[in-house]
Amino acid sequence: MDPFAVFGMPPSLDVDKAWLEARYLELSRASHPDHHASSGVDAVALLARAAEVNDSYRILRDPWQRAARLVELSAPGVLSRRKTLSPDFLDDALELAERVARTPRASTEAEALRARLDELLAQDWRELQRAVAAGEWDAAATRVHQSRYHDKARRDLSS
Repeated sequence: MDPFAVFGMPPSLDVDKAWLEARYLELSRASHPDHHASSGVDAVALLARAAEVNDSYRILRDPWQRAARLVELSAPGVLSRRKTLSPDFLDDALELAERVARTPRASTEAEALRARLDELLAQDWRELQRAVAAGEWDAAATRVHQSRYHDKARRDLSS
């Protein structure tokens, strides 16, 4: 499924959130069975369309899911091919995860670590934007995978 096509928009990393929300509401109404009760439209087809709209919205509203889908649509199979990350990156990610695990949540160390993780994710996003703009799909896929480690560490620090 191409969520960009479902929403009638060109594939892009950046999406206007207000437009996306308005388009979602429009598409949701158009595929809601109550709006077609007396028209004889196939209810199963409407439900399938509603599910497609909901799934597309879930992907498009999350920048990293949107990025992953854009990369995969642009170079099918690249996310699977580029799943193996460098040992150096994995060592750093493990060290970061261990640091998160031993950091007290309500501490100045946690705040500093959170800021570091935010910066790593911002760096991932900038590098992803650069790779997408250059059509470097392998590099873009690698950044998508690396960002998952940084995002998980940030979520773990918040829990």
